[in-house]
Amino acid sequence: MTTTIAELRDRFAEQAQQAGLVAECMMGGTLASSIAIIAEAPGRNEVAQGAPLVGGAGNILWKSIRTYCPSIKRADCYTTNVVKRQVSFGVGDSANQKPVGKQELAAWQQLLQWELGHLPNLKYVLLLGNYAVEAVLGRKGITNWRGSVLPATVGNRDVVAVCTFNPAFCARDPMAHIVFDMDMADKLRPVVEGRYEPYNVSTIINPTHRQAIDYIRHCQASRDPVASDIEVIANETACIGLAASPTEAMCIALRNEEDNLYSVQEETDIRRQLQRLYAAPTTRMVWQNGGFDMAWLWFKDRIRCKQAYSDTMLGHHVLYPTMPHDLGFIVKQYTMHPYYKNEKDDWRHTGGVDNFWIYNGKDCALTLAANASIIDELREQKLDAFYFNHVMRLQAHLVWMTVGGILNDMELRENMLNENITGNLYDDVKRKLAEFHTAVHEATQMLDYFPNPQSPKQMADLYFTRLKLVGRGVSTDYTNRALMRKHPRTTAAARKVLDTVDAYIEDAKFFSVYASARPDYDCRMRCDYRQTGVQSAPGRLSSAQTLWGSGANLQNIPDRAKEMFIADPDCCFIYIDGSQAEARVVGWRYNIATWIEQFERARRDGSYDCHRALAADMFDVPYDQVPTFDRYPLDEVAARRDGIAFNVEQAGKPTIRYIAKRCRHGLNYRMMPDRLSLTTGLPLSTASEAFVKYHKLTPELKLGWQADLERVKTKRVIYNAYGRQYVQLIPITEESTEAIVAFYPQSTVGDHVCRVIYKAHDDPTWPKYKARIALNTHDGLIGIAHKSVAKQALRVLVKHAETPIIIEGRELVIPAECGISVPDAAGVHRWSTIKKLKRQEVFSG
Repeated sequence: MTTTIAELRDRFAEQAQQAGLVAECMMGGTLASSIAIIAEAPGRNEVAQGAPLVGGAGNILWKSIRTYCPSIKRADCYTTNVVKRQVSFGVGDSANQKPVGKQELAAWQQLLQWELGHLPNLKYVLLLGNYAVEAVLGRKGITNWRGSVLPATVGNRDVVAVCTFNPAFCARDPMAHIVFDMDMADKLRPVVEGRYEPYNVSTIINPTHRQAIDYIRHCQASRDPVASDIEVIANETACIGLAASPTEAMCIALRNEEDNLYSVQEETDIRRQLQRLYAAPTTRMVWQNGGFDMAWLWFKDRIRCKQAYSDTMLGHHVLYPTMPHDLGFIVKQYTMHPYYKNEKDDWRHTGGVDNFWIYNGKDCALTLAANASIIDELREQKLDAFYFNHVMRLQAHLVWMTVGGILNDMELRENMLNENITGNLYDDVKRKLAEFHTAVHEATQMLDYFPNPQSPKQMADLYFTRLKLVGRGVSTDYTNRALMRKHPRTTAAARKVLDTVDAYIEDAKFFSVYASARPDYDCRMRCDYRQTGVQSAPGRLSSAQTLWGSGANLQNIPDRAKEMFIADPDCCFIYIDGSQAEARVVGWRYNIATWIEQFERARRDGSYDCHRALAADMFDVPYDQVPTFDRYPLDEVAARRDGIAFNVEQAGKPTIRYIAKRCRHGLNYRMMPDRLSLTTGLPLSTASEAFVKYHKLTPELKLGWQADLERVKTKRVIYNAYGRQYVQLIPITEESTEAIVAFYPQSTVGDHVCRVIYKAHDDPTWPKYKARIALNTHDGLIGIAHKSVAKQALRVLVKHAETPIIIEGRELVIPAECGISVPDAAGVHRWSTIKKLKRQEVFSG
């Protein structure tokens, strides 16, 4: 029997030599240890010193263990690697490092099992990375399995395995480092301290009609929260799960792989009982990503759910906005249950559909378990009022917006996209592709060369190999095309290529997005609103196609698509949009006195132009001499039409008003002159001059940025005007600096606009059955109202949009620009026919 590390090393070397393996770094520590720490492969320092986990990765590991698992002493641990030579993982490796093939890896894994069999007191194994998890547990995918605690057998000995990242990976990924520390504190520590108990969930599957009804009633009678979850097969509801306990659930499957499981009457009874449960005033329903489930049940099954009590995804987002919010991650953070999300698809290959129903039950019970911890944490951080009164209150209204959708003019849509109709969008795309190829032929003198403008590889070959263009790196995106266009060595012919590329891509993208965006059976286009959608600005919504596959992002609709969207019969569109919303928040946040005075004057006056005022200050000219328009007319005809004097030297050039406006839109968030030039089309010299003037005029900006950054560095958290937090978990980088600076204004405006949705819908003067908010456009809202109540609904929207926000102890009122659609020649109200209204027009009659 092996009794010392030295003896084990000698015996292992013999075994490795017989298997044709070269061991460059042997095991370390003590054979008497109760814990073995198993990494993937040694790094350069480990090979040099002949001991595992003594380099940079080891420093991360031992520091985390000292901090979060103080009962574990380094001298008492057994340490080893699966592969005992330095290998290539493909990132920053030297040429003499080779990747591990399947046969070699299998040989190392077999030797590891032999090696661990010599540890007589082994109870726990800490598995660091893919190789270790696969060698001990036979599992693949450390991103999935990290945070899992599982039973394992090594050397005929039953042990408990804790899975986490390879600390070498954490050195490259700061967020992985945070998660690694969580695993040390929440998984390894309770295991080695004897506090670990396996987490098991029992699921009642295939219940009888009576059992299903009784369990639903049991959930409805519960005074505690109840979790629910649905699963979908072939775009239809396959099952509905419920859990009144974090360890027990029921999955009510409506059909199996071959037949319906209930008679028509029985299924009707179950659905009616579910409707009572979901609508009951006393039920506290918990979901994970409940916006999907509730919209699906309403749209697909005609089961309407009342406002949810809690949503684990949204609660976790409030606490940790920059972390993942999927249930798999949340369960591993808040429970001791191991990874199980693979079971959602594995049932198709192993075990049959009953395993899918069991998986559904686990989702419900574990959602309930995680929710209890999330609510406790929200209360500890004093975020519970914000969460319940704003985030959860909003969700049900977003579900209503999703299900409501907007009608599409199907005939117009077909005509715009039909490849057989001349002069439509499809024809425009073909024409612009031909213009691009003509420009390519002229620039390259290759008449048989037809590169695909949507292929990055082919475009890189065109730009950098054939046209010898100079940009920043070899990207083919819009930003680099702008840089190439401005480079002095770019010829006129090459610029024409770039111009035709931009023209084609704009139309081709529009065509591909809206040709593939499928309206639902009722001719309505819908989108799924995501409350966790904008990571850098929590509080701002994002949108995408629905989870049943129809619709599209409806927040960034190009102008040419808006005519496809029409109001319901006898209805019209209404809209509000916050005037200079983010800039106003910045002014109040950083106490920019000049801005505050100008914005307030504009709000009260109604005709005073803040952009002209800023331009007057930046360029030191009287306000009355600043143009009221953004660009000088291109020709005398345009000048006469707009009532502007024509000057051939100024034709088409931006005015100082435009320059000031673009500065206010871009420079508040640390944008530099080169980026200002690219995003606005201004010459770099003009952008640089404007940059200097702008910051000289508003030194409060840089002082405010510095104060926010110092606040985050010291407290690691910053709050917006409504109490939403942004937590900086990783070291501050240039990218996160921009996010920190932009968070307060963007997030505050996002939450402010979202607040208007539920405030308006719940207002007693809102025409409840004749109007609804249909779209969120980031800084604004679009509604649909019966013509008879359009102004009434608009007044309610304006009232709540102009509710003061308290910023730094001062009230900020963001004026709401507003409008109502007018009928086109055929009497149809379209999104494209919305006309702005003056304030007196809204509040008269």
